[in-house]
Amino acid sequence: MKYCVHFIFKDEQILLLKRKDSNPFYPSIWTPIIGKLKKEEDPFKAVVRETIEETQLKIDNPKFIKQCEFDNDQYWFFHSSIVTDDIILNHENDQFDFFEKTELPQNLWSFFKSVLDEI
Repeated sequence: MKYCVHFIFKDEQILLLKRKDSNPFYPSIWTPIIGKLKKEEDPFKAVVRETIEETQLKIDNPKFIKQCEFDNDQYWFFHSSIVTDDIILNHENDQFDFFEKTELPQNLWSFFKSVLDEI
């Protein structure tokens, strides 16, 4: 599978979304914005689309961090900054919060934490 991941910062804190308990894919964990690329979709366009779908935030200038493989999946990482927290969650998540990089939730994948260390 191919995924785009978007780390969004506000005032030096990272936005994370908490997946609903009923979410069939990794319920109750905290994640950055993440989504599957559609067939033949450009990763930049995918990260903009996923950000809108999951938060209603319209960000048209995400900065590319890197592309890598993990567990036979491909990931494209991006980051952005925002000044507002007017976030409207979709059906996949039931909570959002902003975290210091040094105080991330325990159930955030270490794979994501390692990429955050590079920003």
